[in-house]
Amino acid sequence: MATDMIKIAGVSKVYDTTQRGRHVALGDISIDIAEGQFVSILGPSGCGKSTLLYILGGFVEATTGQVLVNGQKVTGPGPDRGPVFQEFALFPWKTVLGNVMYGPLQQGLSKEAATARARELLVLVHLQNYEGFYPKELSGGMKQRVALARTLAYGPKILLMDEPFGALDAYTRTRLQNELLDIWGRDRKTVMFVTHSVEEAVFLSDRVFVMTKSPGHIRKVFDIDLPRPRVRAELLLDRRYQDYVIAIERLMDEQIEEIA
Repeated sequence: MATDMIKIAGVSKVYDTTQRGRHVALGDISIDIAEGQFVSILGPSGCGKSTLLYILGGFVEATTGQVLVNGQKVTGPGPDRGPVFQEFALFPWKTVLGNVMYGPLQQGLSKEAATARARELLVLVHLQNYEGFYPKELSGGMKQRVALARTLAYGPKILLMDEPFGALDAYTRTRLQNELLDIWGRDRKTVMFVTHSVEEAVFLSDRVFVMTKSPGHIRKVFDIDLPRPRVRAELLLDRRYQDYVIAIERLMDEQIEEIA
């Protein structure tokens, strides 16, 4: 039986702002995520999805509650949690290979071992022929592949993904979704994935958490009972997939109407 990798217990986040005074971004969030699960977080803009991800990553401190990873309280960033953001944040002065090697070198691997690790991952993300290129010479999809490989290179147990495909065109986004599932299927890392796309969340996930408008709470959890490996063309014809998408879309639409 899978054990809980992540336990978020009673987490809230309050910001003091100059314009609006005290702003409650998150309110009393409690989530348990089993080891190896792929979960997505959906909700209206400004509901605190990214804030929750940053608290789990240790980049933002919760106002109340606590976050445990493998039973240990999160007090800051750590190599067990690997972020992949919409902004690629690659080192522009380093090549593709240099970007992916960075983490292993910082962990103390020899240059030879770091190079071997980086090249293995570049094969995994289909960029083995681009190791000498610089970020400015790559497309958006290729940059995101490099960012993913760079995060995987230092071996995190958890991937924290904040709308990583949100800025990409539809074709590239679909390809990267498929590639992400291939990588996840191989390593079965625990993934928390923030997205605005209902279809993306259902296609990728074991569970989908739908949040309310700000201050964000968990409104409903959907357990996605669809076969793996996921084949998009087959799922589009699967009534269960359609039902999940419709149910979540309706829930999201209700919240948009409430905001309006």
